[in-house]
Amino acid sequence: MVFGTGRDEAVLERGTSWEPRLVSRRQEIVEMYSRLLLVRLRARVDRLAALEVECRRRATAATFPRAALAALRQLAAGRDPMRLVRAMSWVFATGRRRQFRRTHILAAKLAAAARTTVIEAGAARDPVTRTRLLAATRYQATRDALDFALGDPSLAGPPDRLLAELDWLDTNLPPKEGRS
Repeated sequence: MVFGTGRDEAVLERGTSWEPRLVSRRQEIVEMYSRLLLVRLRARVDRLAALEVECRRRATAATFPRAALAALRQLAAGRDPMRLVRAMSWVFATGRRRQFRRTHILAAKLAAAARTTVIEAGAARDPVTRTRLLAATRYQATRDALDFALGDPSLAGPPDRLLAELDWLDTNLPPKEGRS
């Protein structure tokens, strides 16, 4: 629930009226996107770890020495001259490379945060816990997105559907991994 409603505030008040919690706007956005990522990758630790590794690899490949080495390889291979021109333009586009690196480093941090959430919830190996975590996270991610975009998290509706889904999970096992 939002108490600090100003869009320009650096610190937001989150939580409930009896237990407020101060959160920076940046931390709020990082948590929101890590929840969305957790839902998108179905809380699978292996997928989240692979995403983190790939993002870090791409960020490392965008450093000046790595980009220059890739351009030299294009030159030595004698391939298409346009590929060499694109590789050289990438070497000298420091602003683009910097933004590319920042984006991939942030994506790796989001994947790490989502993976940590799954592990701390005990959902890494337990499909029932994973399904319960996904249900609750999906509801919270919907509330976050509606709050961020429209300023009204109540549009996600009451938590009755979430509670019904959690009650159903208490009596029924989730589908096996690989089935949706």
